[in-house]
Amino acid sequence: MQAQNEFYRQALEEVRARRRRNQAMFRLERQAAEADEPRLSEIEQQMAKLGASLAVTALSGEPKKLETMRAELTALASEKQAILEKRHLSAPAAVCQKCGDTGYVKGELCDCVKELAQKRIFAELSKEMPICDCTFDTFDLNFYPDQQDETGGNPRRRMTQILSLCKNYANNFSPQSANLLFLGGTGLGKTHLSLSIASRVLEQGFGVIYGPVQTLLSPIAHDYYRFSGEDSHLQALLDCDLLILDDLGTELSNAFTHSVVYHIINTRLLQKRATIINTNLSLQEIEARYEPRVFSRLIGNYTLKRFIGDDIRQIKALATLGNKMPNDRLSD
Repeated sequence: MQAQNEFYRQALEEVRARRRRNQAMFRLERQAAEADEPRLSEIEQQMAKLGASLAVTALSGEPKKLETMRAELTALASEKQAILEKRHLSAPAAVCQKCGDTGYVKGELCDCVKELAQKRIFAELSKEMPICDCTFDTFDLNFYPDQQDETGGNPRRRMTQILSLCKNYANNFSPQSANLLFLGGTGLGKTHLSLSIASRVLEQGFGVIYGPVQTLLSPIAHDYYRFSGEDSHLQALLDCDLLILDDLGTELSNAFTHSVVYHIINTRLLQKRATIINTNLSLQEIEARYEPRVFSRLIGNYTLKRFIGDDIRQIKALATLGNKMPNDRLSD
């Protein structure tokens, strides 16, 4: 991933390029207006002559003449403004009203540049997000048996409830939405539903970062161990509207990774930013693997949903081989 400064440089250049395009378009529109409105050029020539004469008149000590010239200049300016407004050409349009698309406000980077930079970082981190095939419409409840399993639960009934929860979560998402912890074995749909949420939330214009924990932590460790002084990777995980940490527990288990996992979970809780975590670990395994403060925050601040059923990947693989069709296997 690029250095954080490079993302900001690109964002600043994008804002400035936007300003240049708008100014160029304004000049073309002005030229067209001058061709259609010859009076516009006449007014500007008269204003230029008056402006040059004002300084001389002011030094001559002729207040009445000076007042007359100023009144004439004001009248010309009003006439010019009326023509420009008729053509909707009062000034070059600026997307950002704070900085006028210059990228700076009082010597500081404008918020519009920072927002663009963050979007670039989000896009870079999430470019591998496999959301194309993972939507609510492609989540098939027929893969879950509609009968009691060995735990006493009904997989299809349980997953119907979880699917409904995920749809409501995505449709009503805000950065302050609840945190979700999805638990259960492999192939039960945790990643599918998480990416379905991500897809719907992205459509609403929110910033989403998704990735296996190990994948997301690797560049953070790289920055840390090479003493680069940059934290763009970590900061992006902390700042995005929705963070989806997939496969918690598959990352390397050491003091550094545990520290970063805690920092991400704790900081986003303090900032009230939504997080979804998927894991194949049981609660007992999470408690044994991570320090108590991580386990405590997950138990106390996340909505826990346990996925049950059979490994859908295996079912699909068998169906592909022609051994058994999913619906045959899961018929009531």
